[in-house]
Amino acid sequence: MPAQNQFWAIGIGLVFAGILLMIFSSFLQKNARVEGAGIVMIGPIPIFFGSERLLVPLAVLAIILIILWFIFFIR
Repeated sequence: MPAQNQFWAIGIGLVFAGILLMIFSSFLQKNARVEGAGIVMIGPIPIFFGSERLLVPLAVLAIILIILWFIFFIR
């Protein structure tokens, strides 16, 4: 069981390191443009949003892959 605790701690550490890296890099770039897309699942109903037209199809693809993952691996 100690190995699981170590992996958990490493994962949390990497998440915090990534957040800090994004914060520090935002101070270095003055003319940066941020784009994104996302999916919110409320029960079986997906809600898509995005600031870039090309990212929304990727979000749709992501939700299809998540549904397939649930069908094949969580039964």
